[in-house]
Amino acid sequence: MDYKDPKESIRQKVWRFLQEKNIATFPMPCFNRIPNFVGSWVASEKIKQIPEFNSSRCVFCAPDFVLKRIREIVLESNKILAVALPHMAEFLEISERRNINRATGIKGFKKYGVPLKTEVGLFVEGSVAVDKKGNRLGKGKGYGDKEWSYLLENNLLQGEVKVITLVHDEQIVEDFSNLMSETDKKVDYILTPTTIIKID
Repeated sequence: MDYKDPKESIRQKVWRFLQEKNIATFPMPCFNRIPNFVGSWVASEKIKQIPEFNSSRCVFCAPDFVLKRIREIVLESNKILAVALPHMAEFLEISERRNINRATGIKGFKKYGVPLKTEVGLFVEGSVAVDKKGNRLGKGKGYGDKEWSYLLENNLLQGEVKVITLVHDEQIVEDFSNLMSETDKKVDYILTPTTIIKID
């Protein structure tokens, strides 16, 4: 199928590949969402090797299901977890240490969270596709950029905050810099089940 928007063509190609090769996993189908994938847990554990993770007191993590293990790791590491409710209804911070499994699911955000006031030292988001230059495509709704802008405008970003994304190796595609604008936020690290890519 041909899509007029070349970004959408990349998304559809990735979604279709993940589905057909049984790489995508719950929640299904993976189309029109940030996909979860086989090996996401292994990829998530790699965040512990990122210096900026270890030095950050508060880590923002998008609400996508694929990032649940990263949200757990943030709390297990005695850090503050910053989250946005779906559709950016509210920005919260969570410091729960006992009921980590519940606190890191979307239903638990409201129960365990309080309004975000702590500055964020690291920003974690899911992606549909990335390239090795740090260009990123989300599901096409612009939530990643909007979440970042909200934190920036409300003075909730602590200096030069790095951006991490979590993807399957098959979500890394050919360079699509030509489709991006100067205002599009790039990622600094890509975590996959097999590797960590640091973008220079």
